[in-house]
Amino acid sequence: MGVDTPVAAVLALWNDVDPIHDADYNDWHANEHVPERLTVPGMLWGLRFLATAGVAGPRYLTLYGLRDAQVLDSAAYQHLLAWPTPMSARMRRVMHGISRAVYDVVATQGSLAASGLLLSEDQDLGQPTPTPGEIDAAPGLLRGLRRPDTQPLPWLQTGQSGFQPPLSLRLIALAAGPMALKAPAVPGVSRYRRLPVSGDGQF
Repeated sequence: MGVDTPVAAVLALWNDVDPIHDADYNDWHANEHVPERLTVPGMLWGLRFLATAGVAGPRYLTLYGLRDAQVLDSAAYQHLLAWPTPMSARMRRVMHGISRAVYDVVATQGSLAASGLLLSEDQDLGQPTPTPGEIDAAPGLLRGLRRPDTQPLPWLQTGQSGFQPPLSLRLIALAAGPMALKAPAVPGVSRYRRLPVSGDGQF
């Protein structure tokens, strides 16, 4: 299944690594880690992003589209958490600023598989939103509400170590071009550039 497949929930993970580990991290994450996660039944797509502007927290964002939130309780997914590959075990020691949240999807259109992404709190909570021009040009949009029962990764001994994930999520995909990389038009909007994932056919 591809990134256009409708989903009921989204797993969002924020993290960072020291720049000295960027090359190893991106090779592992694109070619081993995300493809491995996508072998779990019900985990329908995975997208990787790097912050380009407006982000005070971790630089990396990963989104997984889920058939439903219960996929994360499945034996297949729990096995991957409990039995990391050698490279995954190494990366666990160098990643920091890790935060994790599961969102119930309340609205979606198009696909988030574009060259850029805007992330903000949902406008229904009175937070700033992207400009109308950016929304009109967007190839995809997803809105979600954070589940209160989201658990931190079990191997994080101190629990969530990054920033607090937003209570609501508004994701807007950006097509290629200057708009995908320029600074945010309003405060409170984080901007990301899409990174490759092995086998997704986009890079």
